[in-house]
Amino acid sequence: MADVKEWSDKYNPFNSNKLFAQVPKWKGIIRGGDIPAPTLVTVDPINACNYGCIWCNAEYILNHNIGKIDDNVLDDIADYLPKWGVSAVCIAGGGEPLMHPYLGKFVRGLTKNGIQVGIVTNGLYIDRHIDYLSDCTWIGISMDCASQETLEKLKKAKAGDFNRTIEGIKKLTRLDGMLGKKGQGYGVSYKFLLHPENVKEVYAAAKIAKEIGCRNFHVRPFGASWDKVDSDDVKVFSVGDIEEFKDQINRARELEDENFKVFGITHKFDGDLRKSNEFNSCHAVFMTGVFMPPTSEGKFDFGMCCDRRGDDNLTIRNLDSTSQVSDFWGSEEHWNKFDSINPKFCPRCTYQPHNQIFEKAVAEDNMTIDFI
Repeated sequence: MADVKEWSDKYNPFNSNKLFAQVPKWKGIIRGGDIPAPTLVTVDPINACNYGCIWCNAEYILNHNIGKIDDNVLDDIADYLPKWGVSAVCIAGGGEPLMHPYLGKFVRGLTKNGIQVGIVTNGLYIDRHIDYLSDCTWIGISMDCASQETLEKLKKAKAGDFNRTIEGIKKLTRLDGMLGKKGQGYGVSYKFLLHPENVKEVYAAAKIAKEIGCRNFHVRPFGASWDKVDSDDVKVFSVGDIEEFKDQINRARELEDENFKVFGITHKFDGDLRKSNEFNSCHAVFMTGVFMPPTSEGKFDFGMCCDRRGDDNLTIRNLDSTSQVSDFWGSEEHWNKFDSINPKFCPRCTYQPHNQIFEKAVAEDNMTIDFI
C-alpha cells in the first residue's frame, strides 16, 4: 500500500506513534511487579445489536452471552476507574452500546469523574441519548457505506435507517461541549469498515461525511473475528478491490480542508489488506481491558482483549466487585494468560503497534528513547 497515504498530517488521532507517550508507564510492566493501571479501557454496556453485519466481530458473544451491565454497576465502574488510574474509556460493544437505556447517564458519570469518553456506534439511536453526548471527546459512527441499499446488504438494516442515521449525525456535529472542541481528535468521525462489497462507495461516503459536518472520515479494512480466523469462508480482497480502494481513497483525500480530514488506515495490515501480527508476545493484555456484561451470576465480566471478546482463555467471568479487577491485574493468573497467547492464532490485532513499541522501545531500548 506504499502508493496510498494513510493521512496528510501525521499529528492525528489514528497515528499509532502516539503510543510512545505511554512508554514511561509501560516500563512498569514487569513480571512480579506492581503493574500500572491502563490509560484506556473499553466498556461494553450491552451485548445486543439492532443490525446483523456480515463481518460481525461480536457474533460469538452475541450468540453466547446476551445481556447488559446493570445501571448501578455502570455507576460503580465510573467511580472505580479514576481511582484505579484510568484516564479514558471507549464505549463500544459486543453489539450496539446506544441500545443500553442508561448509556447517556453513564457517559455523564464518567466525565464528571474526569474520564474522557469515546463511543463507537452504528448511530441509529443517537436521539435516545443526545442530551449527554456532547460530553464525549469523540464519537465514531460505523456507517460503512454511502447508501440505504448497501446498508441493507451489509447489515440487514431496515428501510429508512440510512437517512435516519445521517440526520442523527447532523445533530451530533452541531453539539458544543467537549465534542465540539477544536482539534482533529475531537468531534464526529464517519467510520467505514472496508469490505469487498462496499469498496466502490468510499469516495461517495467521504463526500457525505464532509457535507454533514463530520471532522474525520476513517477507513480501515475488515478482518475475520477470533473464532473464524482460520475459516475458509471469510472473504478476502482481490487485486481489483485493492486497486479500487487506492483510487477511491485518493479521490476522497481531495475533499480535505482545514475542518475535514480523510484517513485510510492500513498500517496494521499487510499489502493485501490481511492480518499482519508482527510481534512475539501480547503485552497489550497489560495495557488495556474490557468490562463486559456478566456471563451468568456476577455483575460483569472482564476481558483482556477487545479483539477476542467471549474467548474463555482471555476472560475472567462473573465478577462481583471492581476490586477484583485490581486483584487480578498483574497477578500470577494474569501472567499465565499472557503466557498462553500465540499471536499467530489471533485475528487482526488492534494492538499490534502497542506490542511492537513495547518489544522495540521498552523490552529492548532500540531507540534510546531518553535521548530526545
